[in-house]
Amino acid sequence: VSNGRLSCGDDIEGYTAADFYAAYENMTDQLRPWTIDFHVAQNDGTVHGAGSHDKTGRHCQADDPNGKLDITRTAEYWLRDAPSRGIEHICWDGCMFSNEVLETPATWNAILKAMLDVRAAHGWNA
Repeated sequence: VSNGRLSCGDDIEGYTAADFYAAYENMTDQLRPWTIDFHVAQNDGTVHGAGSHDKTGRHCQADDPNGKLDITRTAEYWLRDAPSRGIEHICWDGCMFSNEVLETPATWNAILKAMLDVRAAHGWNA
């Protein structure tokens, strides 16, 4: 795992990064046609289960060393053909953070870097 993020060849909980991305692509292929709003986020993978939102994964800050997602890479799966689906903007999914975290300039610098990286990698200009 490079910087805690999944990359090709990494093993996480018995799955390789190739397994993860194949499953992630399958999931996004099924859900993408109904996706009309995209929120960029990071997840530390500490919560497992099913049910309410807080049981399916814990969001963390964009630059959290415990974050498991390669934000730029995983965003691409959701943003394929985005303009044809009417998606006009992307946003950061950070509503679950405390005001103290959200009032820190470093938080927003990390968020903006992640979003600019997504735009640069995937040609997001809408």
